[in-house]
Amino acid sequence: MKTRTTLFAVSLTLILLAAGAGAQSSGTDYGEPFTIDQITPLAKIIESPGDFVGKEVRTAGFVFQMCEDSGCWLGMLPSIDSSEMVKISFTQTAVRFPIGEETTSHYVEIQGEVITAEQEATEHEAHMIEEGEDPAARAEEHAEHVMHEMRTIYVCNGAPEAMSFSPGDCPTGGAMVAKEVPVPTFTSLAINGSGAVVKDKK
Repeated sequence: MKTRTTLFAVSLTLILLAAGAGAQSSGTDYGEPFTIDQITPLAKIIESPGDFVGKEVRTAGFVFQMCEDSGCWLGMLPSIDSSEMVKISFTQTAVRFPIGEETTSHYVEIQGEVITAEQEATEHEAHMIEEGEDPAARAEEHAEHVMHEMRTIYVCNGAPEAMSFSPGDCPTGGAMVAKEVPVPTFTSLAINGSGAVVKDKK
């Protein structure tokens, strides 16, 4: 039975790295075409922020959270069970993602400039003011929605690389098992995105 199970994320990344040639990968395209051949793992960017701030990168991950107002930013995880995510902001472009299940939980490739979270916050506030919104009021509104400290993902005991945001079957047989992991928090980095490809769920 076909499920939403995300299989072999590491292998998928290696395949995409091998694809090269700067071409857009299959999926739904947003924004500008990719101009960088090599995918830099998002985990590597998180682990060594000083090596990437101010640089243009092509990276990939899973969408955990997104802007529910206009679809202009994504919270991206390096892996489904990660406790850290990077904010991918498209507020300086015309990119708008479908809000909800059409984007959340999907595997996404993006290209953009790595900046600090402080830079992103300043740019986002300026964008809100330009759009006629009150940043202070929006911040207060968002503060009321406190997220739980833990969340549920689904894993396979016989295939640890197989993980999903929703129940499904394991490639080795049997049902996936629920596992509690910490709710991810934003890192001190962000990426000012220029282009993206959203994949179909597996």
